[in-house]
Amino acid sequence: MVNRAEVEAPSFPELLRHKRVQAGLTQRTLADLSTISPRTIRALESGRVNARMQTVRLLADALRLEGMPRELFVSAGLGSQRQGPAGAEPCLTVPRSVNALLGRDVEVRAMVGALASDHRRMISLSGLPGAGKSRVAAEVAVRLSSRRGWPVLWIGTGTVDLDGHGTVMGSLLKSLRLLVESGAEDVSTVCRLIGRHEVLLVLDGVADARGPVGVEELLAYCPGIRVVSTSRAPWHVPGVQGTVVPPLATPGPEWDATGSLDVLTGVPSVRLLVDRLSEVRPGFTLCRADAGAVARLCRRLDGLPVALEAAAARSGVLGLRQLADTPARDLLDLPVATRSAGDPETVGGLIRSGFEHLDTARRAILHELAGFDRAPTLGEAAEALDRPLNQVVDDLGPLMGRGLVRASHEEAETRLHLPNLLRAALTRQ
Repeated sequence: MVNRAEVEAPSFPELLRHKRVQAGLTQRTLADLSTISPRTIRALESGRVNARMQTVRLLADALRLEGMPRELFVSAGLGSQRQGPAGAEPCLTVPRSVNALLGRDVEVRAMVGALASDHRRMISLSGLPGAGKSRVAAEVAVRLSSRRGWPVLWIGTGTVDLDGHGTVMGSLLKSLRLLVESGAEDVSTVCRLIGRHEVLLVLDGVADARGPVGVEELLAYCPGIRVVSTSRAPWHVPGVQGTVVPPLATPGPEWDATGSLDVLTGVPSVRLLVDRLSEVRPGFTLCRADAGAVARLCRRLDGLPVALEAAAARSGVLGLRQLADTPARDLLDLPVATRSAGDPETVGGLIRSGFEHLDTARRAILHELAGFDRAPTLGEAAEALDRPLNQVVDDLGPLMGRGLVRASHEEAETRLHLPNLLRAALTRQ
């Protein structure tokens, strides 16, 4: 493991000068764009003065910095001036990804806006296993930390080990883990550590094992805390905003009608698949000969990121057309990169883990829906189940919250859709 202290980061004056030149801006132009005086820009680049938080944010906006570049710029500019607990590094605990997040910008911007504006203090991300909930949470955390200077406290999948660092962040994370995972820490102790500081707490997959302890108390007694959770089922905490993270959009009728490569390459699931194919097959670019196979494969895999990545990993051996023509039942056997000990090792294993703990009534609904040749109406589903319509509606809510069922509203009818991979997993049992 690389020791962070051994890697010398550029100073803020050097970074500011580099970003300004890289953007093709003079000091005066940057001053005009940021509403900061040219004299201050010169003083900052020479290192004669330290930047204030608002100044750093205005400069980052003027330089149009986003994502990780913005985070690094803000961290360099703020130095030791944090809004959070003393000694806390803003994004030290957030798991990193070498790949850009594709097809989620609208949702991420909405969540960042809701949390930053105090419109919501907790967002619960739920959905199918492998839909990318953790990746979306990480992007939200990075953007909020870079724009607001909030330290991020990440607990769960991909947690960075801070043991031995002797930091306030490490001590606070340890106390939070003991609290939310087992209740072994007193909530008042954690509340005193956080106080009125602004921090972002991310609980990644914690609720899949058991109901976390102390979250409602933290929200009640720590006015500066914001919470993002990821789990297969949505949380039920007062005031929480539930958000289902769906699979990526797949090629629709507009592609079928035009066959345009420009239309196809703009579809999020296609962008992800092509990106991962280029990792396995260097130099790969989408051509018209492969367009149909790529569109079919994205649809068959429901645009599920983990399944698209698994298919791309097999493309070194199997051709795209061969993969696209493989029945969904056989695609369940595609191996996936395990993220932690105990995770299922195939696409089918992940899909089954999303419904295997459901009660009998809700599993019956899924099996009944899987038996239809097309998406049934709500009335057809209730008739097939021989149950009152209102009762079926009540049971569908949790299934939709898990991403297992999607409803579409066509004229006066509501139709119920199951992902192809889920249908295959249910009929294979």
